[in-house]
Amino acid sequence: MKLPIRALLTCATLLPATAALAWSPEWEQCKDVNNKDAVERAIAACTHILALDSERPNYAMALRNRCGIKYTANDYDGALEDCNRAVSMDPKSAIGYERRGHVFVMKGETKRAMADYDEAIRLDPRNAYALNARGHLKQRLGDNAGGDADIARAEKIKPDINQ
Repeated sequence: MKLPIRALLTCATLLPATAALAWSPEWEQCKDVNNKDAVERAIAACTHILALDSERPNYAMALRNRCGIKYTANDYDGALEDCNRAVSMDPKSAIGYERRGHVFVMKGETKRAMADYDEAIRLDPRNAYALNARGHLKQRLGDNAGGDADIARAEKIKPDINQ
């Protein structure tokens, strides 16, 4: 189950545009997590940000974005490495757990994916993407009622999430 690209893109847009302009100019490219045509450029931008001491407070965000970019490129091992580092640096980021959950799904590690989606939702109960992903995973695992409930909750928060 590969999540729609727009789910990752929307999470990337949580990076405020004003903050991105005040930071390194590479942020515009680093937050381009869903553009398969820009994967190399986006990874290079995130990697450059991670080399800047001035961006140290934002390393977890750069790692979450690079995780999303590698996910888009189907580099699940690389994505997992970046997501693990991001979660370690910022364990209160729902987006980090959500993205790592997506990677775990693609790697066939459904228990770990479910745990990460649960944690993302615990940290941010309005994370429609984690709710939707958990719902689809529950359905896949045979819990149709639980899956339907999560998906309905996600659609209440973001009505177009499954379109």
